[in-house]
Amino acid sequence: ATTYRNTTNSNMSNQQTMVNLISRDNDSFAVLPKVARMSKVLACAMGDNDDDIANLDLSCPLLSTDTLEKVVEYCNHFQTVEEMNEIETPFKSEELDEIVTQKWYSDWANNLTRTQIIGLVEAANYLDIPELLNLMALAWTFHIKGKSEQEMRDVFGIKKPETSEMAEE
Repeated sequence: ATTYRNTTNSNMSNQQTMVNLISRDNDSFAVLPKVARMSKVLACAMGDNDDDIANLDLSCPLLSTDTLEKVVEYCNHFQTVEEMNEIETPFKSEELDEIVTQKWYSDWANNLTRTQIIGLVEAANYLDIPELLNLMALAWTFHIKGKSEQEMRDVFGIKKPETSEMAEE
């Protein structure tokens, strides 16, 4: 059975057309069409007329419930509260919250775990949500910044290459 979750802000009318995004775990998130359309992939499946998509179910089979929930959280905020400013390069700082100056976005990105960041990079790439992908790429950069060689090997699951001395033993 599909579990339905209300993801809209309380000040939105219940009369608005909603689209259901369904995770691979069969959990559903009801979102406004403009929220779903942040994904170029979902936008193609929806068509242009909101009147034709009432209660449309859009499957996201590669996304876990946890990842889809974070995608929805980001896209809802972007579309209903405040659009994220473009991330400008070259960076003027080495701190995420000085590059992404909007508090909600910097706090949101800074509070993600490594697993969540990787899941969101994959989701933003799969769903084609450039704004989310850019933020997650930046968050990942800061997550791995300053790590030692061994820490980087651990993060990426890379074994240390054998040296000729090790091979002789």
